[in-house]
Amino acid sequence: MSKRDLVVIGGGAGGLVVASVAAHLGLDVVLIEKEPQLGGDCLHYGCVPSKALLKAAHVAHTLRGAADYGYHVDVPPTDMAAINASVQKAVSTIQVNDSHERFESLGCEILTGKAHFIDASTVKVKDQTISAKHFVIATGSSAWIPEIKGLDGVDFVTNEDIFSLDKLPEHLVILGAGPVGVEMAQAFARFGSRVTLIEQAERILPRSDPEMSETMMQVFADEGIELAVNKTVVAVEEDNEHIKVTMQDGPAVSGDKLLVAIGRRPVVDTMGLENAGVEYSERGISVNAKMQTSNRRIYACGDVTGLMPFTHVAEQQAGVVIANMIFKVPKRMDYRVVPSVVYTEPECAEVGVSVAESLHDKNIEIVRFEMSELDRAIAEHATTGFARLVVKKGRLVGAQIVGPHAGDVIHELVLAIQEKMKLSKITGLVHAYPSYAQVNRRVASVYFRDRLFSKGTKRLVRFLNRWWP
Repeated sequence: MSKRDLVVIGGGAGGLVVASVAAHLGLDVVLIEKEPQLGGDCLHYGCVPSKALLKAAHVAHTLRGAADYGYHVDVPPTDMAAINASVQKAVSTIQVNDSHERFESLGCEILTGKAHFIDASTVKVKDQTISAKHFVIATGSSAWIPEIKGLDGVDFVTNEDIFSLDKLPEHLVILGAGPVGVEMAQAFARFGSRVTLIEQAERILPRSDPEMSETMMQVFADEGIELAVNKTVVAVEEDNEHIKVTMQDGPAVSGDKLLVAIGRRPVVDTMGLENAGVEYSERGISVNAKMQTSNRRIYACGDVTGLMPFTHVAEQQAGVVIANMIFKVPKRMDYRVVPSVVYTEPECAEVGVSVAESLHDKNIEIVRFEMSELDRAIAEHATTGFARLVVKKGRLVGAQIVGPHAGDVIHELVLAIQEKMKLSKITGLVHAYPSYAQVNRRVASVYFRDRLFSKGTKRLVRFLNRWWP
């Protein structure tokens, strides 16, 4: 048995951050990953390939709308092999940063296989037994497959398969209208597939701001995506290379490809966590604000905790682990100012207090600005959407943006909330014209507009201009 300083289980975003920093600092680190390559779900089956695919879909959509810009072109058929090659090129380029060679050069020992706890300080990987002072569990999550009659007998795909299809589906049926479902729905519709998006809730993006959902439902309707919301799927069957989806209260839908994007579940049930005294449930490993599990020498970060399953949250949690475990500096995770983005077109971004959460607070005001009034959006024919701020006593506490590059634009507002800035800091900041970032200044100016042009202000101006030299 070998004794190490740190064992990191899981080679995704959170695990790699901890492993790289710890190794850089000279600790004896073992990194265990069940897959042959490092990088995790985000790099291989999630964030990176989906954005590469969405870019290809944007190009197709732009070609079909080229006449709006004075170009008349014939759009060629979608070449899925070429698109897949483009997607994999992006993955391979980033993979270099997450390669075995790079982490081994930092001093990490990398083991491939599934880790299983023998006791509170020991894990086994294949025929190797390793003891360590500390452990970090970062095993991520996997696609959740619901118990639907007949689904286990159908050749469906998940996020792990959707980026390697050998041909474009004629009719893609998608179960689940969360971020993965809506992004893939728009992408494949723009490639030329007929797309049906089925959601059990009353609207798509059910966990997002309701008006965001309404906006995207209209966009999807305009792009020809068939929406079946408030529908419960009761059975699935495959016949003659077509998959039939039967709903409880609606007509059946048949397509040649089925994507299951209902949700994700933390990977927790294969590691023998009970042997290590680590409390967990199907919702994830229980952690405190320092990212410690019930065994204080074992930490967890990323999707496996079930807390805001975003890559940027996993990286932030990894930073908290490093501070507490390595530097012995008490640091706590704060989830109040974490942006979330859906990378549809237009993008949907939000952070902080929502409109629904603010309804009970009399000190909160909601201000809004339409994207159709932003000069850059007008110039680029991209006027769908809005920016909205939740303001409490002159300070920003929440924001929602639907529009081009919303996922980039919102970070100025994230900083304002985090630093508890007055809204005047945003209106006082010079924003380049004509940029999409100007929407932040424009919507913040709405808050001051009524105050600036109030009767009291007008009286003050008359007084000053009459009596002041």
